[in-house]
Amino acid sequence: MKNVTIVIPVYKDWESLSVCLNSLKKYVKTRHKVLIVNDRGPNWEEMGHCIRQSIKGCHNFFYDVNIENMGFVKTCNRAVYELDQTDNDILLLNSDTKVTEGFLEEMLQVLYAQEKHGVVCPRSNHAMLLSMPVSHNTKKPLKDEVCYAVFEQMRDILPRYTVIPTGVGFSFLIKRSLIRKFGLFDEVYGRGYNEENDFCMRINQYGYSVIMANRAFVYHFEGRSFGTARKKLEMENRRILLSRYPFYDAMISRYFNHSMAPAEYFADLIAEQVYEKKRLLFSLYEMPASFNGTAQYGLSIVKYFYRLFSKRYDIHILINEMADELFGVSKSYPKVWYPHNIKGTFHLAFSPSQVFHIEHLFVLNRVSLKYVFCMQDIISLRSNYLLMEDYERYDVFRKSIQYCAAMTSISHFSLKDTMGYYAEEFADRDIRTKVIHHGLPKSRKKPEKAKLPFDDYFIVFGNFYKHKYLQETITYIKKLKEKFIVLGSEKTGKIAANIYGYQAGKLSDRFVSQLVQCAKAILFPSVYEGFGLPILDGIHYDKKVIVCDNELNRELKGEFDNFSENIYLYDSPEELKSVIKKVSREPGTVYKGGKKTVRTWYDAARELEEFLHGVMEEKTDIQVLNARWKDMRYLENVHRMYVEGKQTNKMGLVLRFKLYLYDHHPVIFLFLHHGKRMINFKFRNR
Repeated sequence: MKNVTIVIPVYKDWESLSVCLNSLKKYVKTRHKVLIVNDRGPNWEEMGHCIRQSIKGCHNFFYDVNIENMGFVKTCNRAVYELDQTDNDILLLNSDTKVTEGFLEEMLQVLYAQEKHGVVCPRSNHAMLLSMPVSHNTKKPLKDEVCYAVFEQMRDILPRYTVIPTGVGFSFLIKRSLIRKFGLFDEVYGRGYNEENDFCMRINQYGYSVIMANRAFVYHFEGRSFGTARKKLEMENRRILLSRYPFYDAMISRYFNHSMAPAEYFADLIAEQVYEKKRLLFSLYEMPASFNGTAQYGLSIVKYFYRLFSKRYDIHILINEMADELFGVSKSYPKVWYPHNIKGTFHLAFSPSQVFHIEHLFVLNRVSLKYVFCMQDIISLRSNYLLMEDYERYDVFRKSIQYCAAMTSISHFSLKDTMGYYAEEFADRDIRTKVIHHGLPKSRKKPEKAKLPFDDYFIVFGNFYKHKYLQETITYIKKLKEKFIVLGSEKTGKIAANIYGYQAGKLSDRFVSQLVQCAKAILFPSVYEGFGLPILDGIHYDKKVIVCDNELNRELKGEFDNFSENIYLYDSPEELKSVIKKVSREPGTVYKGGKKTVRTWYDAARELEEFLHGVMEEKTDIQVLNARWKDMRYLENVHRMYVEGKQTNKMGLVLRFKLYLYDHHPVIFLFLHHGKRMINFKFRNR
């Protein structure tokens, strides 16, 4: 193993230097040389006296004084070219540092791990891209001991070393052979700042890389020598650097946004001690700008979760602008983001609906260490006519399952249906799941007092989707004597002598409340649902409910056992006819035990919190995180190139690239081709 000469230029601040020297005496082996060079700063003589006293008896420590004040860059060059006549590698070390055990031997091993490793820098508490963690969401700088604690937790999670675009000069280990070949610092940088970046750019032109040693740590107390002059020095020297290497800023940006390992990117979240509260994001990205089951579930679970747990978690909300304009989420909660401006990262993101769009996965990948989503149903996959409206949805659903930390569902039926459809994905991983049924508000909405077409009627819930089985039901109930109001018909108006319809989507909550409260009972003929919301309406408004005999409705009949005698299952038109007659004779609801019990949204929120808390406490699966990051970043980069290419409206390379994807990677092509298109409006309002 090579020997090292540690060069420490000194200007002022004995307090910091004494800490540095004491740590070197403790943790640097005597085979290495320590060279302290006094650059004749303020009180340089007193500084020299203190240094000599400190290193007295340390035979591998050496001290020298410049003839005049030379500045940082010239001092480093003088030390390397004149004062140190060994063949040692060079570690340039700031005087405002403190080394830790094993740092130098680890840096040396990394330096010689590959021929083209030219410079090695350690992790630190304050050193730009070398900082641990490199980014965080706190308003104040992290304490030094917290940074080191994060380093200790991350050192075995991160790879031993990482190739980085440039180094930071506070602790800068260089192969002596590179100094002989390419020189050290360009003295145009004067007193310092950016000289190390210039050196890194220079040697990189010849294929030598700068390496970050993820298992070595050096404290940096940063900037005490230059004080307030730092900003001016940085600005002046930065102009020089960019004139030589105009790609420098873009290269740094690309590293942070694309090349950084996910464990590095989320280190502040993986490690403990950084945050007092877990950062939790509710992603309402998929919420439609109309009130339906998806919107009801999302708005309700956020509302009651926030009421119960806003002091326990740092809760943020992501929503699209159209839905926010309709529902006023940003007026109700303090930390609301839109997809284009969301900042920060989160321990966990929860989407109260399935993920329909690949762009949503891009956002979740970028901002959340873990994500959980709620699979409400997969009717849009089961029914081919719906799937063909947006075929890439199949793979978006698949990828959301593949990389999620856990998954919830609104019914056991929906969970079972999803697991059966995506059997391979669930076989590959033991995905944590939880069924959380809908809840009810504690109070009813005040109804309107509008004039209704009938005084004595059944209310029928549905829409034009085939699985709602509405048209078939209308055809049959035309023959009955009872009257019906259909909520969700194709148009508002008279359908038959005994049937009147209202188009859904534009009706006020109070009017819908009036329709339900004035109804004799509820008819819900849908043959496929993730959750039968009209059953909740029946409980809420004390109305009997007539529903199709299927697995879901049998489940809900058991789940809401107190109300079960008011839920009627039917399987054929003849059965429906007899049930309607029976309910017409006895419309009043009956509760087991004579007392009504209600499952509220508070119950649902508590169940969700318990589940999400468990997911956050689980150790992060780095393998899944790495696979997710790599896959999503690749797709996002290709997606961006495709969109940019499409905007230029040019043929050539862009067209060939698209054709190549179409032939060889059709799934990716579909993601890109339809990524910007919203899901069909009719589907969003099913």
